[in-house]
Amino acid sequence: MQILGRKNRGDRKRPLKGSDPGYDRQRNRRILKWLLAVTLTADCLLFVLFVALLLVYLPYFNLREVEVIGNRRLSRTEVVEASGMESGTNILTVDLGSIADRLRRHPWIRSTAVYRRFPGRIILEIEERTPRAILAANKLYYVDEQAEFFTRLLPGDSVHLPLFTGVKEEDLRASGSEIKEMLRSGLRLIDYMDRRSCGLDIVDVSHIRIQVEEGLRFYTRSGQVVILGKSDLEQKMERYGRLKKFLTQRGEWHNARVINLDFEDRALVRGADKALLQG
Repeated sequence: MQILGRKNRGDRKRPLKGSDPGYDRQRNRRILKWLLAVTLTADCLLFVLFVALLLVYLPYFNLREVEVIGNRRLSRTEVVEASGMESGTNILTVDLGSIADRLRRHPWIRSTAVYRRFPGRIILEIEERTPRAILAANKLYYVDEQAEFFTRLLPGDSVHLPLFTGVKEEDLRASGSEIKEMLRSGLRLIDYMDRRSCGLDIVDVSHIRIQVEEGLRFYTRSGQVVILGKSDLEQKMERYGRLKKFLTQRGEWHNARVINLDFEDRALVRGADKALLQG
């Protein structure tokens, strides 16, 4: 009887989870919490989306003014057209980086920065290139302060700048870096002539000729040819000043036609039919 009693107690079945009221309540609470979290998340996303759409389409943030800073040669209209900005665009949707890239593609614009100013203003701040000289290479090109030939001259553009010659367009493709370096040297020489009294003003120079293998030489408006080469240009111009003073005292300066300074410590000066000075 005792054995039968133990067997009967062991045969008793525990209630299934599905039929346990406590378990069902816990499961239902978890489901409700999950549904509540999903609903709240969806509501938040919908609210954010609604606010974003409201801001995008709200006329309050439409572009009403474009301010241009730093333009000298270019007009405000030219800068705005280069930026691709359109009136009425919502400034929250404007890609400032794309605007800056479009502006930098303009040949006269070296660098730029673009800013938003709420509620409806965009600021375009640019740095223009400054033309320092003109390069004649089949066509005429402006050369900026960094010796970059950046755009062709158009009818009506100013030509009252130092002129570099001796280059063809095929030379630009074949020896662009060498030509740019000689342009840079030529610009330094022009600056030196503006700063120092070396016996020659840049306004008296007809043009500066670039020769890739031999270097620079300039031609004066009085008909002189001054050969400088590639290096020590400032020292050679100082020598030019001393030569001018010496030959003027001898009364022979007006006969000097070719002055070769492309030597380390001497010069060669030739007149129309004879050598005026060697050494």
